[in-house]
Amino acid sequence: MSSPPPQAPAERQSERQVTRSGIWYPDGSVVLQACNTQFRVHWSVLSLHSSFFHGMLGLPQPPEQPTVDGCPVIELSLDSEEDVENLLRALYDPLFFLQKALPFPIIASHLRLSRKYEFRGVLETIVERLTHENPTTLDGYDAVKTGNSYSPTRIVNYRGLIYDTITLASENNILTILPCAYYRALVGSSPSQIFDGIPRGDGTVATLSPAHQRACNLGRTALLRAQWDAGNTFGWTENQADEVNCADPTGCRHKKYAFLRRHVVRGSLAPFCSVAYVDSLSICAVCTEVIRGKMIAGRQRMWDLLPTFFELPPWSELKDEL
Repeated sequence: MSSPPPQAPAERQSERQVTRSGIWYPDGSVVLQACNTQFRVHWSVLSLHSSFFHGMLGLPQPPEQPTVDGCPVIELSLDSEEDVENLLRALYDPLFFLQKALPFPIIASHLRLSRKYEFRGVLETIVERLTHENPTTLDGYDAVKTGNSYSPTRIVNYRGLIYDTITLASENNILTILPCAYYRALVGSSPSQIFDGIPRGDGTVATLSPAHQRACNLGRTALLRAQWDAGNTFGWTENQADEVNCADPTGCRHKKYAFLRRHVVRGSLAPFCSVAYVDSLSICAVCTEVIRGKMIAGRQRMWDLLPTFFELPPWSELKDEL
């Protein structure tokens, strides 16, 4: 009776499970392997966009270097096949980044791998999209609003996007977008959602880590108080004295107080509301003009302080680690 054939080594079993992706160029000169998926591409394309792969190009290959069809195999053992495929499809499509809005998974893949493997052009493009949606200046913030509402234009929107953006930015040290993203999380979701998360459309839940939950809740409390302080957005409500040349002292004083009382009771958080809101107060032209000027200065002061409300460094010290 013959003995059973010897068991194949573990690495041979693993090799038999390897599959080729749809990105497989017959004239490619290098094979990238992520998990058990291989991608045959060109050294020239990788080295053109990535200083990491450019530096590898001239290095001698070790004798034990695995090959496929004569191409060296570079194992990207810590990267997902989805991330690698998303990046490669963009590198081989010259029109890819001309799309107005990209899905968030594409943004995430590109950010992770472009930082890791030094695809500088891709990294700058992705960070620019994230910064466009979560700007570092008040003018930038105002530019992407429609009235007081906002919907992203360069990233495909879905429920939970802002939470996923915060997580992605924090994990990749893109810190300059966090102040605006935290603020968007506060005004775009309820306090309970900060703790429990927001259901996405695919049945999963976008959540914030305890550290981000803490930042949001401390920020909410600090912003609610600060927006009413003298010199800030609604600081003009602190002093109910009549403005010089006010055309209706009693009426304007009453309307200012009514505004203060109504929004304090409601817990309204709106330090960056449109200055045009002053027109709805129905106060005299003199008071309207004075308050408008105070709100313009107050909104800017609140924006200048925004990172500190979330216990982040001031804007001047807040940097991205690219």
